[in-house]
Amino acid sequence: MKLFYLNEHKSCYNYARCVQEGFQYYIFDEGLEHEEELQNDCILFVLKGSLRLSCNEFQFTISEGKMVFVCRESLFSTYSLEKCEVVVALFEGGIWPCQKVSFSELFHLRDVIEYRMEPLEIKDRLYRFLELLECYLKDGANCIHFHEIKIKELFWSMRFYYSKKELAGFFYMIIGRSQDFRNKVLNNYKRCKTVKELASTCGISLSAFKRQFLAEFGKPPAVWMEEQLVREIKYKLSVTDIPLGSIVYELNFSSLAHFSRFCKRCLGCSPKEWREQIKSESKTP
Repeated sequence: MKLFYLNEHKSCYNYARCVQEGFQYYIFDEGLEHEEELQNDCILFVLKGSLRLSCNEFQFTISEGKMVFVCRESLFSTYSLEKCEVVVALFEGGIWPCQKVSFSELFHLRDVIEYRMEPLEIKDRLYRFLELLECYLKDGANCIHFHEIKIKELFWSMRFYYSKKELAGFFYMIIGRSQDFRNKVLNNYKRCKTVKELASTCGISLSAFKRQFLAEFGKPPAVWMEEQLVREIKYKLSVTDIPLGSIVYELNFSSLAHFSRFCKRCLGCSPKEWREQIKSESKTP
C-alpha cells in the first residue's frame, strides 16, 4: 500500500535513510553471503527461508519462524541456504517498557542457565507484529520516532509472550545488574588494550572497576577480555580466509610469533593448525 505524502516524510530530518536503531527488512537470495561487525545489539528474525549463521565461536542454521540475538561488537556472517526474508531489530541494551522484567530483574537467572547461542521460536503474536511491520518497512515508513515506538512494542510483545527463563537465555549476553555499567564495557572493550585503559574509559578507578566488573560479569576483567579476544580469533580463523598477518595487525599483536604463542596457549595449537582443523571438519560429511 502506498504511503500518503511520502516526499514530506522523506524531507523531514527525522526520516532515517540509514537506520541505526530500529528495524530493517531484507530479502537474501539463495547462496548470498553477508558479513559484518555489529555496532548495536541485534535480533535477527527469519520470516521465510533458512540461513546458516556464524557468530564468534557459534555456527548453526536458523530456519523460518525462528529468531536469534546477536550482541553488539560481535563478528557474524550469514549464508542463505535458500531465498530468505529477514527482519532485523537494532537497539542498545534493551528497552524494557516494564521494570518488572528489566534485564536487572533477570540477572539471577544467569546462574541457572547454560548459555548456548540458539534460535528461539517466533511465537504467533510476535509473528503477526513482524508481518505488519514488514508492510510498513516495504512502504517506506522510516521515521525515527516510528522506529522508537515499534522497538518498544517489540519488547512489550516479548514481555507478554515469553517466560523470564526464555528471555534470560535469549538475551544472556547483555543481562546485568547495572545496565549502564555493562553498556559502557560492551561499547568500549574492543578499543582498549588493557583493563586499566578500559576502567579509565568507563570513568572508574581501577580498583572500583575490578570489583564492579567481577560482580557484574562473574569473572575478573582480564579473564573476560581474553575470552572475547579468543572468540574473535576463532571466528577470523574459522569463517574467513584473512591472512594471518592481517589478523595479527587487526588484533594488535606485536608479531606473528606473539600471535602464535597466544593461540597455542589458548587454543592448544598454532593458528595455522586451527584453521586447517576447522576446514577438515567442515569437509567431513
